[in-house]
Amino acid sequence: MSDGELSVLGCCGIWISGGCQAAAWRAHDIACDYARRRTAFGKPLGEHEGVGFMLADNEMDIHHSRLVIWHTVWVLDQGERGTHESSMAKVICSEAIWRVVDRSMQILGGLGITDDTIVARLFREIRPFRIYDGPSEVHRWSIARRVLRAGGVAS
Repeated sequence: MSDGELSVLGCCGIWISGGCQAAAWRAHDIACDYARRRTAFGKPLGEHEGVGFMLADNEMDIHHSRLVIWHTVWVLDQGERGTHESSMAKVICSEAIWRVVDRSMQILGGLGITDDTIVARLFREIRPFRIYDGPSEVHRWSIARRVLRAGGVAS
């Protein structure tokens, strides 16, 4: 694959990243609401350490994704091509949403896997985000080539 072909990759990465962010927020909001309302062993589910850690991990994945999107948009706003940043945003966000929705399903327990919940629907619908605009592995390869050409950090 030539560099010209690689420049096509990532053109939609920022749009995919935004869609991932919205879906991750929704799944996390549902999990947080459930963890506040549901009680187990005399206290809200979210106050149990294991569930609290999952909520914290969700929050960190969402925050990291948001920062990557903001940086990518800033680079594009500066008039730069942003192919490298867009590729990184696509991979980071599409993989973060997978983790966020998976943890959200885990927090919901048996309710999380029923067909009538939003989180279960999101889980079925998010897999293509890792494939749209080129699979994550192709973006990783593209990112690695840029890093090697730059002799280190490429952004």
